[in-house]
Amino acid sequence: MKAVEEKDYTETADATNSQETATEEGTQPTESDNSPPEAGVEENSLQEEINRLKEECASYYDQYLRSLAEVENIRKRSLREKEEYVKFAAVPVIKKVLLVMDDLERALTMSESNQDFEGLYKGLQMIAKRMEDLIKEEGVEAIEAVGKPFDPQFHQPLMVEASSDHPENTVIEELQKGYILHGRVIRPSLVKVSSQ
Repeated sequence: MKAVEEKDYTETADATNSQETATEEGTQPTESDNSPPEAGVEENSLQEEINRLKEECASYYDQYLRSLAEVENIRKRSLREKEEYVKFAAVPVIKKVLLVMDDLERALTMSESNQDFEGLYKGLQMIAKRMEDLIKEEGVEAIEAVGKPFDPQFHQPLMVEASSDHPENTVIEELQKGYILHGRVIRPSLVKVSSQ
């Protein structure tokens, strides 16, 4: 037993002597000298994983910023397109009105050189009919007023006249036509209303 103890003592003494020698030479025994070799491999593996995740995160962040920029560009383009649409929405109707104006100008030019008032009257009737057809195509309808009960939603009274020929609050004369566009009043009829 004594021999085993001496051997253990010698191994311990040798380890102590090597530590003292290292200390005297100015070097410290490092932790990695004592750690198993798998720890260094695991540390490298973790560092590689961290680097990979950082790159992946940077890639996702870049995609996020690009998506934000794309959404902002779409919003701006949509706003511009809407403004353009609103600005030029009336173009198809204006083109039709210009055709009617051309007819009016031709009628006026013809009436200057030719004093045919009957022909001018017929031409103006045709132009008025064309204009009426044009606004009907666009969904505009004239409000029926004369002989109807006064309705403030459709009629605006300008005059009130006592009349025994008509029931009270009946429209007896239309001073200016009113119009409806797709069920909404765009201009009420200016009317004369009966009273008792």
